Amino acid sequence: MMKASQSLPRPENWQDFEKLCKKLWGEVWNCPEIMRNGRSGQDQAGIDIYGVPRDETSYYGIQCKGKDEYTGKQLTEKEIHREIEKAKKFEPNLKKMYFATTAVRDAGVQTIIRKINVQHIKEGLFEVNVYAWEDIVDLIFENKSTYDYYLNSNTFKTNQSVKVSFMNGETEMTVIPKFVHKILIAATKYDELERQAKKMIPDWIGKMADKHWITPQIFDTSFPHIPNRTEFNRSFIDGTILVTNDGSEPLEHWKLVLSLPEQIKEISRKNYEKKGGYLISGIGKIPFDTYFDTDNHLIEIEPRKKILVGDDSFSSDPIYMKPLPKNITIKIPWKLVSKNFKHQGVLILHVEPDIDISRVKVDDNSPLLLDESKRSTIEDYIEKIDDE
Repeated sequence: MMKASQSLPRPENWQDFEKLCKKLWGEVWNCPEIMRNGRSGQDQAGIDIYGVPRDETSYYGIQCKGKDEYTGKQLTEKEIHREIEKAKKFEPNLKKMYFATTAVRDAGVQTIIRKINVQHIKEGLFEVNVYAWEDIVDLIFENKSTYDYYLNSNTFKTNQSVKVSFMNGETEMTVIPKFVHKILIAATKYDELERQAKKMIPDWIGKMADKHWITPQIFDTSFPHIPNRTEFNRSFIDGTILVTNDGSEPLEHWKLVLSLPEQIKEISRKNYEKKGGYLISGIGKIPFDTYFDTDNHLIEIEPRKKILVGDDSFSSDPIYMKPLPKNITIKIPWKLVSKNFKHQGVLILHVEPDIDISRVKVDDNSPLLLDESKRSTIEDYIEKIDDE
């Protein structure tokens, strides 16, 4: 009976491919001292990995080439000759050189390598061989240590991928929350400041203000009308989360957890309150997908719809955050777990607060003036808007 073909996903990037090759040929050669050659940017003489196999006395070298899924290309004849010429400068001289590539097996490339190999043997130079991805997979299945390492490393490409962002699709954004810096001033000093300010105002402005001054109707005994209005707390910023499945496989039974740092002082489901004669009735229990764990500074998003298919997005319930009233950068770590996939990352907020100054007159003998924490405070900025 023919054995079913074996397959494994390719590494996610060339760095992980190089690590895989080091692990694999270290096991194949039984060479614990196998090494990666130099560091990125240095002249590596055409060799990325080298070692002396067991029972050998000469060095073998490997040139790793990320191809196919990374670039959509194969090894070219020019590229092969260029790397071989570099490898001739490797010290001490190589006995064998391998090209290890993530490209699929190609008859044309194999022919080029065989011809060069025969010529090298005639000239007493190092042998040359090529391992395409299918050949590398065969070796991985034949070497258990590498097989276990690779399957548990999570460094290979999968069809599951997720993007966690703010509602604008960005993972980093600048926010401008508003605050009020309230300063208490003794009545005597306050009045003096007012007199000085009036001296600086041109007469025509003062006369215009007097002309348009509306005298309160102190004898009006009718029931005062309280208009319907909405009070918005502009100290809170919109931190609603968007989860996008940008892979091809569905996310099943997934949950997202955000860890809030201390720079986030408060969270809420809304940033407003209704005031006035609103009648609220008939409102039942609203099911939420987003939960606030204020004791542990966490936000948990666990949707009622358990599957998020590829290219689909999920928006959390409204999340409003009140940051510290400072110019700061806030990093919000997140972790997503699902039935067969997990991922983590960081969202970033650049806070640039807009702080208004409000001076409040109090009695000269007010004890509040003696308490620094009460004499000067940063408070929420409330914007009142009358509803039509």
